[in-house]
Amino acid sequence: MNEIILSLLDLQSRILAAKRPVEVAFLAVDLTHTLIPYRQAVLWSKADGVITLSGAAVVENGSPYVLWLGQVFGILSDLDGPAAFTAMDLPKSLAEQWADWLPAHALALPMDGEMLVYARDEAFGPQEIALLAHLAALVRTARRALLPRTTLQDRMKALDSRRTRIIAIAALGVALFPVTGSVLAPADSAPAHPVIVRAPLDGVVDHITVQPNDTVTEGQALFELDATQLAGRLDVARSQWGTAEAEYRQAAQAMVFDAKAKAQVAILAGKAEEKSAEVRLLENQLARIAVKSPRAGIAVFDDPTDWIGKPVVVGEKVMAVADEKDTEVEAWVAAADVGEVKVGAKLTLFLNTAPLSPVRAKVKIIAYEASARPDSTIAHRVRASLDEMEIRPRLGLKGTARIDGDTVPLIWWLFRKPLATMRQFVGF
Repeated sequence: MNEIILSLLDLQSRILAAKRPVEVAFLAVDLTHTLIPYRQAVLWSKADGVITLSGAAVVENGSPYVLWLGQVFGILSDLDGPAAFTAMDLPKSLAEQWADWLPAHALALPMDGEMLVYARDEAFGPQEIALLAHLAALVRTARRALLPRTTLQDRMKALDSRRTRIIAIAALGVALFPVTGSVLAPADSAPAHPVIVRAPLDGVVDHITVQPNDTVTEGQALFELDATQLAGRLDVARSQWGTAEAEYRQAAQAMVFDAKAKAQVAILAGKAEEKSAEVRLLENQLARIAVKSPRAGIAVFDDPTDWIGKPVVVGEKVMAVADEKDTEVEAWVAAADVGEVKVGAKLTLFLNTAPLSPVRAKVKIIAYEASARPDSTIAHRVRASLDEMEIRPRLGLKGTARIDGDTVPLIWWLFRKPLATMRQFVGF
């Protein structure tokens, strides 16, 4: 009995003198043999699994023995106090392998999240169980005392660090969240298939007979050119034609008596025909100074006062006639944003008159070169055809177009313009 007490005191002093938790674990599974004889011992933790094996310097976590022990400890993890057990206390699948790994009898000593197990061929007696329970309590206290202490400041730092990591991960996720890139541009409802009305000849616009956006019918007069110059030329041509006709008739009568006059008849006849053709040409041009509508529709042009007295050349556009409902979208994209627009992209037009009823279209034409707009800005003209199921907005309605592009990260969508502006000044 005295020897047992001395062994207990010696083992207890060694455990209390240990400097690291691993030293306590070594004493618990290897040197406890001096107090109570056993064949095998294991120290296990819920957090780390098998920590120490008796007679082994290193624990091989993937070995069959350690894997089997992990399943056994999973069953014993709910014990509240010391408990002796055998293969009969385990499920059949584990009991069949008991003989391969452990002796016949084992004793489990739970230690608040950890557990000591001793095994030997003979059953453990009550006194032995009491001594080993006392030893397990000592091992638990020593290991807790040697574990790194976590102060309130350390916990706050860990909490702040964890919070920082969570915020950083969340921010990264938000920054990389895929969104559809888009650009905004002023737009309006433009004629899809207009008929262009051009100046039929060189001249000066005398007056416009219709107003912008007036409804016109086919054959209705739209504008007229100044007829003063043509009328004067026509009067002169008619006078010259009359003179040529008179000379021709005089020569025709004189050739009966004068052989020389016969040679002049053909020349004078050609001259009279030339003046006649000139008169017909001028009469035709004079008839064309009143330009008429080639179809029914809406007259599309600018302020008529800008055209009064303006010289025009043949083929110059004066106005257009378009169907009020045959429309498409015309948008003006800034030069900095045109790279985001592609043919076939989706376009949504938000009309100023109906902002809650967007009109959907598809981009069909993107102007290669930027051109000047009436407001003196430079932009690229974009044409988009309306979807077949869309209600055609009335000609001339204005609004804002959103043109969708490729899917991009949110951070690129937010900072693309600031970065482009920065490059203009910094150069990188």
